[in-house]
Amino acid sequence: MHSLWSRAAQAQSSCRCRICLHSGRSIARRSTTAASRRKVTAADLFTACYTTILGTATVIDAHRKESRTKELDEKLEKARAALNNLSVQEPTGQQGGQSNQPEAGTTNFSRNCSHEPRKTGPGSSNAPGALLQELSALYGITPRPLPRQSWSQNQLEWAQVESAIATEQQDPSYTLREPRSDQQLQRTTNTVIELVNRLIWQIHSCESTQRQDSTGKNADATGTDDIWKELRDVLQSSHYPSYRHPSIEADEAARTRSILGESIRRIFNQGANPKDTVAKICYNVLTSSAPPSIFTYNTLIAGFNRIQRPDLAQTVIDSYINDTAWPATQQTIVCLLNHYRGTNQLDGIRHTIQRMRGVKDTGLFFRIVDKNVIYSQDWLEWADKNCASRKYAYVQRAPRSDDVFNSIVKGWLYCGEVGNACTALIACLRNGGFVAVQTLQELFTACLSTADSAAARRLVKGFAKNIRNFAIMVNKIIHEESTTTSRHVVMSVSHLLDVSFLPSKDIFASFIRTHGQRLQQLKSYIDKSCIEVEIRDTANLCTAMLKGISSGDSLNTRVEGAISILDSAQQSRQNTTTTFNNLGALARLVPIHGRYQDLEARIKITTALVNASILKIKTGWDFDPLSLLGSERPRGLHKQQQYDSLYHALQNVQIRPGPMTLGDVKLQFLRRLPDPMLGKRFEDAKYITIRSLMSFYIPNTLTCCKPENRVHTESILQLERQLADIEEMTRAMLFASLSGDRQRWLRVSYPNWYETPLEKLFEYLMRRTLHKASAATDTQQTDATESCDQENPAARSIEEATLMVRGADGPNGIVPRRPATSHADIEKGLHSEWSITNLRSPSPSVLRDGDAHLSVAALGSYLT
Repeated sequence: MHSLWSRAAQAQSSCRCRICLHSGRSIARRSTTAASRRKVTAADLFTACYTTILGTATVIDAHRKESRTKELDEKLEKARAALNNLSVQEPTGQQGGQSNQPEAGTTNFSRNCSHEPRKTGPGSSNAPGALLQELSALYGITPRPLPRQSWSQNQLEWAQVESAIATEQQDPSYTLREPRSDQQLQRTTNTVIELVNRLIWQIHSCESTQRQDSTGKNADATGTDDIWKELRDVLQSSHYPSYRHPSIEADEAARTRSILGESIRRIFNQGANPKDTVAKICYNVLTSSAPPSIFTYNTLIAGFNRIQRPDLAQTVIDSYINDTAWPATQQTIVCLLNHYRGTNQLDGIRHTIQRMRGVKDTGLFFRIVDKNVIYSQDWLEWADKNCASRKYAYVQRAPRSDDVFNSIVKGWLYCGEVGNACTALIACLRNGGFVAVQTLQELFTACLSTADSAAARRLVKGFAKNIRNFAIMVNKIIHEESTTTSRHVVMSVSHLLDVSFLPSKDIFASFIRTHGQRLQQLKSYIDKSCIEVEIRDTANLCTAMLKGISSGDSLNTRVEGAISILDSAQQSRQNTTTTFNNLGALARLVPIHGRYQDLEARIKITTALVNASILKIKTGWDFDPLSLLGSERPRGLHKQQQYDSLYHALQNVQIRPGPMTLGDVKLQFLRRLPDPMLGKRFEDAKYITIRSLMSFYIPNTLTCCKPENRVHTESILQLERQLADIEEMTRAMLFASLSGDRQRWLRVSYPNWYETPLEKLFEYLMRRTLHKASAATDTQQTDATESCDQENPAARSIEEATLMVRGADGPNGIVPRRPATSHADIEKGLHSEWSITNLRSPSPSVLRDGDAHLSVAALGSYLT
C-alpha cells in the first residue's frame, strides 16, 4: 500500500503545482504515520479520485503496451526470417556448372536450369518482377494483379446487378427495338428456340457438380424428370412459342415481360441444381405470350454467373451478339464486362470495349448512319461527337454511366492492365463520372505496389487537366466516406505525385512547361485535402471521446473505452502511414534497380564490342560482320538468337597479351561452353566452326530432357545412362562432320541442341560423303581420259571425226562432245544385286543432274 501511494504521489507531483505537492506529500506521510484528526479538504478528495483514475489507466495501458510490443516483435521476427530466406536464395542460381569452371571472368549457364532470378543483359529474365515479389513479401504488400473475388463477393456483386436490371426495366426512358412485321417476329421466335436448344445442349454436355447432394439428387429425380418431360412436350408442340406483337399491346407486353423477369429471378434464388434451373427457365420463356427482350437476356447473364455457370451465361451472350439486333442497355454492358472479368478473358473485355466505341463490327446495335445521307451541319456535328467514323458509315457509340466506367476499370485492373485501367478512370473523370471508392483504392494501390511510374504519370496528367472534376470527386469522398478511406485516397494521390517524377524529374519536363500551373494547383489541393481529413478525424475523435466519457457506465469502463478509442485511431493512422511509406520505398527502389540493370547491360555490350574489335585486329577475322552489337536488340526471333549468342560468346573470351590466332579463340569457346560435357565432345572435332560454337551461347536453350522416373533396377538405369551418353556423343560427332553452312542451318532450325534429330544429321552426313565420292570419281575419270588422249593423239582425232560425221544431224551439223561419266552408273551399280566389276559409259539420255543427291534410304544396305 505504501508503494502504491508513493507512485501516485510521484505521478501527481510531476506538475509541481501547490495542490499536487501538498496532497502527494500529505498522503505519503500519512501512509507511514498515525492518522491525524485533521479534516478532509476538497483538494484531498479530488486528489484521491484523480489518483484512482490514473492508477487504473496506468494498469490498463501497461497491458496494452505489452501486447503491442509482442505484436511488433513477431513482425520483426517475420521480417528477419524473410531477409534470411532472401540471403539463402541469392546464391542458388549460381550453383550450376561449378564442377568444371573455366578461367576467371567467365559466365556459365546451367544446362538443367531454364530460369535464373537475377540475370541481366539481352535475353534476361524479368528481374524487376522478381525484385517486386521480394520487396512485396518483405513489406507485406498484396501482389498484383488482384486474385479472383471470393464466392460471397461474387454473389453480392451479381445480386446488385440483378437489382439494377429490375430497376432499369421499369425505366420508361428506354425504348426497345420491337419486331414490326410477322417476318421479324418469326425471326425473334427462331432466335429464342435456338437459344433454348443451345442451353439444353450445354447443360447436358457439361453438367456441373456444384450444389448437388447425392441424397437430394435421388429424392428429386422424379421432379426433375417431370420438369424435363413438360419442357420436351412444349418443344415438340406446334403451339409454343406463340408470341404476340409487343408493339400492338405495349402495356400487356411490358407487364408479361416484368412477370417473366421476376419468375426467372425467383428460379435463380431457389438454389436448385443447374439442370432444373435451365429446364424451368426455358419452359417459362417458351410459354410466355410476349417475346423476351434485352432485359430478359440481362437477367439470364447475371443469374447464370451468380450460380457460377459462366458457360451458360456465355451461351446467352453469343445469342445476343450473333442473333439479335437489340441496343444494349447500361446493365447489358455491365453484365458483359463483369462476365469476362470473372472468367479472366482479356480478349472478351477488349472486344466489348471496342464494340462500345463503335470501332468493331456493328457496335452494340445502336444507330448506324450512312455517310451519304448526312445533309445538314447539325447532323454532322452529332455524328462527329457521338459516333465512330467507319469507311462508309457512322456507328453510334454506347453511352457510359458510372456503373459502366466502374466495370471497365475493374475489368482492366483484375486482368493486370493497370495502364488501361488508369486511362478508363481519366475518361470517366473527363465525362464527369464517378467510380466506386473501393475501385479507386484498388487502382491507386496497384499503381504504387507495381511501381508503375508510367501509369502514375497518366493519372497525374489526367487529374491536372481535369482538376475541377477531380476536386468534386475527392470532396465527395471526404464528406461521404469514413476518415480512414478518405485518408487512404488522399495519401494515395499524394504518393502518386511523387512516383510520377521517377526515375528523374526531367521525364515530366514537357508536361510542366505546358500544364505547370494546373500541376501546382493539384499539389495545393492535395495538401489542403490532407489537412481537411486530419481535421475531420480529430473532430470525430473528440466527439467519440466526449460521448464515451459522458456515458452512464462505470468509471473504469469509460476510461477503458476512451483509451481504446485513442489507441484505435492512432493504430489506424500508423498502419496507413506505414503502408504508404513502404509503397514509397518500393517505388523508389524499383527505378533505381532498373537503371542499374540498364547500365550493367550497356557495360556488358560495350565489353563485347571491345573484345570483337580487339580480336579482329589480332586474328583478322570479323566476329560481328552484320554489326548487330552496335545497334538495338532486333525483334525477329532469328536475329535475337544471333544477337544473344554473339553477345554472350564475346563476353566469355579472355583477351591475352601478345598475338592470338583463330585456333586460340576456338579453344576458348570450346572450353567455356555453357555445357562443359558438350565442350569435351567437340574438342576432337576438326570441322566445327567458330560460328557454330558461338550459337551454343544462347541462354536457356541447352535444356536436356531428363528420363522419366520409372521403377527399374540399377543395372537398367545404368544402361539407360550409357545409351544416352552414346547418343549425345554420336550427335556431336555427326554435327562436327558437317559443313559450316549446314551446321549454322541446323543451329537456327533447332536452337535447343538436345532436340536436334539424329536422322537429320545422318542424312546430311551421307549426302556430304556421297557428294565428295562422286566428285572424286569424276576427277579421276577426267584425269584418265586426258592422259590417254595425250598418249595417242591420232586415235583422239579419228574418234572425234567419227563422232562428228555420225552425229551431224542437227541444224548446224555439229555434235557436242560426249560428257564425262556422271552419277547414273554409280547409282545403278549401288542398286544392283551383283558385284560391280565395270562401269559402262552412259548415254546422254540417262545422265543425272550433277547437283542431284542420291536417296539415303536406298543406299542403307550398302553402307556397311
